[in-house]
Amino acid sequence: MRTALTIAGSDSSGGAGIQADIKAMTMNGVYAMSAVTALTAQNTTGVFAVQESTPNFLRAQLDAVFADIFPDAVKSGMVSSSELIHVIAESLKKWGARNIVVDPVMVSTSGAKLINDDAVRTLGEELLPLAVLAAPNIPEAEILAGLKISGEASMTEAARVISERFGCSVLVKGGHMVNDANDYLYSCGSGEWFTGKRIDTRNTHGTGCTLSSTIAANLAKGYPLSESVRLTKEYISGALGAMLDLGKGCGPMMHSFNLTGKFSQSMTLTERLMASVSDFWSEYNNHPFVKGIETGTLDPAKFRHYIIQDYLYLNEYTKVFALGVSKAKSLGTMRLFSSIIGAIADVEMDIHRGYMGRFGVTQEEIDSAPRTLENLSYTSYMLRVAAEEGEAEILAAVLSCALSYEDIAKTILRNNPDAAAHELYGDWVKCYSGEEYCGANRVLVSALEEAVKDYSDSQLGHIAEIFRNCSLYEMGFWDMAERGR
Repeated sequence: MRTALTIAGSDSSGGAGIQADIKAMTMNGVYAMSAVTALTAQNTTGVFAVQESTPNFLRAQLDAVFADIFPDAVKSGMVSSSELIHVIAESLKKWGARNIVVDPVMVSTSGAKLINDDAVRTLGEELLPLAVLAAPNIPEAEILAGLKISGEASMTEAARVISERFGCSVLVKGGHMVNDANDYLYSCGSGEWFTGKRIDTRNTHGTGCTLSSTIAANLAKGYPLSESVRLTKEYISGALGAMLDLGKGCGPMMHSFNLTGKFSQSMTLTERLMASVSDFWSEYNNHPFVKGIETGTLDPAKFRHYIIQDYLYLNEYTKVFALGVSKAKSLGTMRLFSSIIGAIADVEMDIHRGYMGRFGVTQEEIDSAPRTLENLSYTSYMLRVAAEEGEAEILAAVLSCALSYEDIAKTILRNNPDAAAHELYGDWVKCYSGEEYCGANRVLVSALEEAVKDYSDSQLGHIAEIFRNCSLYEMGFWDMAERGR
């Protein structure tokens, strides 16, 4: 099970702080742990007393968690002193923490400053540079960016400034603005708006805590940052929309509004594999060679070279499935691998033979054509996996190619429905977007999910590594095709 750690203050009324974080993390499908920075006596009407943890005790909590159940993500919330911020930063570096989300709790909704200037400096110097994401509200973003935010343009500028200043992605929360509850994510030099519907309720206590801890939970499950934010916005809208009404003041939201719903579900392995390559799979669809197929402007000489190399690739790819027959744990999987061999030989390679006929490629030319270095490297890696590893690892290796071709062909059709009718490239698009090919992929995916049902986290990580490696080889293959040699 994925795990997440919250480092924050305690809210005795349960609406914010570690109580809100634990509820949100649990509802979003991860095991939640906590390190308490302060105890508070509070309810929906206000905070009446605060007892801060000592630096040594906070360090002991963090060491205890990391030494036993290493978190897949960390959320840091309210920390009111430089000494405690220093302990957190030191501990996160010491243990090599990952997926760190910082909610820089500095200013209340009413605009009251919650930590002193020295603590703000320490936060910026020591903690924010460790974060994968900082999630300030508008007043906090103004402090961190050093500029006034009055609308969307200044929100985007503040996010850019904070990101470049502290070296992390930034989500500026728009809930403090007078229009819609829209948030702006700036990451890796580009920005994205996440729109939200403002919900008419006074019970918003703990919204910021819940947002940052939910993002951390989604990162822990393997979702990319943008998707983590999108899912978080959807979850918070549901929790606010449930209209829980407790207490005499600004009450809590209903974290458990969807106890058995999609937010509490862990990712399937296939979703985890897709998330592991999300940083560059989109590059396939924007690759010049693929774009040439989409628009019908690809140089036919390049496609001729690609068809020859892909035909040679498929010869080796088929051998991976043949080795899979010998590694299969059940007769059903043996039959599956055998049927895929037949489909490649009789359907997919037949499309290639048709193209070779149109291009005047003879069998002698095929037999004498050398495989490119990219082709050799890719197929050699898959064959090594097939020879040395098991059924699930073989499935991971072949699915990278199989699923990426389906994704590319379907994306081409979404962008240009007429691509399937192109006189040269239409047959290729129809083959890889067609039900016969995509149906076989669904069967392979089901077989992989079944094969790994008893796998440990480390074994699943190895499966993801194989899938990602093959995807990297796939990118090299497209680069080779574009070069035409």
